[in-house]
Amino acid sequence: MQAKEFVTILATMPKKENYQGLYIEDAFVTAIKIDQKGDFVFIAEKNKAPLTIKDLLIALMTNKSRELYYWQDNHKQKIYGIKEKDAKIIL
Repeated sequence: MQAKEFVTILATMPKKENYQGLYIEDAFVTAIKIDQKGDFVFIAEKNKAPLTIKDLLIALMTNKSRELYYWQDNHKQKIYGIKEKDAKIIL
C-alpha cells in the first residue's frame, strides 16, 4: 500500500469513533522511519509516546508515493490494509 492510498482510507472512514491511534497488534505505533529503500516503516517502541493521527496524516500527505511497511518480530512487513476495532486503527 502506498501512503496516498492510506490517506484515502483514513479520509473516507466513517467518523463514528474518536480514534485512539494507530496500532501494530496491541502496541501503539510510536514512529515512522524511512528505510534505505525510501519506504515508510511504522514502528511500535515501548516506553515512547504514541504517534498522533495528526502527525500520521501530515507524514503521509507529504510523502504520498512511499510504500508502507511495519516492523514486527525483527522483520519488515508490507501493509496491505487496515482494520478498525474499539476506536483503534490496526495495521
